[in-house]
Amino acid sequence: MKKGRKKPTYQVTAGVIRKNGKLLISKRRKGAHLAGVWEFPGGKQEKGESLSGCLRRELFEELGISVRIGPQIASVDYEYPRKRVVLHGFYCTWKEGEPKPLQCQAIRWVSPDELPDLMLPPPDMKILETVINSKFFEEWMKGKDMFYKKNSDGYNTPAKGVKLKSLTYGEKTHMCEFVLDAGSAIPQHSHPHEQTGYLVSGKIDFLMEGKTFDAEPGDSWSIPGDMPHSANVIEDSVIVEVFSPVRDEYL
Repeated sequence: MKKGRKKPTYQVTAGVIRKNGKLLISKRRKGAHLAGVWEFPGGKQEKGESLSGCLRRELFEELGISVRIGPQIASVDYEYPRKRVVLHGFYCTWKEGEPKPLQCQAIRWVSPDELPDLMLPPPDMKILETVINSKFFEEWMKGKDMFYKKNSDGYNTPAKGVKLKSLTYGEKTHMCEFVLDAGSAIPQHSHPHEQTGYLVSGKIDFLMEGKTFDAEPGDSWSIPGDMPHSANVIEDSVIVEVFSPVRDEYL
């Protein structure tokens, strides 16, 4: 690279993916940068794509799997001779699809004890160090997703003016956050899940059984399963809602 020319910077995601006490790693394909080196699977973020959206897409394209994305682990800024990479690591739980090396050379399920003996790229090594030294990691590997650490990523956009994030969940309940733009509307719908909510900020009009409930900060509601309901967002609003049972389509 010529002197004075700025290195290109790439935002890259990586999933620390667990299943039955083991973690999934992939080997970089022949001809790629650092070919033959093992890594946490993921890939480069595309323009206009969220980090979580990038990770979901890359894992499906590269391995043919779907995952539940959990808390972010760390962001590692690392400079190679010809480029700069910012690697964003996330805890992930395998959901469905048998992993296959669709866009990599090989895959392996390994125990956490095996990882330090493998050759990983420097940014992945930083992610590994963060994970291994975390008190959260041991419990997470047992499948105990009891806690969620606040972060600004992980939102999906199921409808215009609506952002959704899955927070934490158990066997029977599932907590989600909704960020709603003023003027947006939730059309009438129903689902088998019982839905209990709390308005953190803003103002929303709920319509159920021909009645309107004007919700303001501090107000709450509980909607039985299979009850048709709709809502109009009067002001920019934030809602926290708990569903029972778990809404798999939100994970």
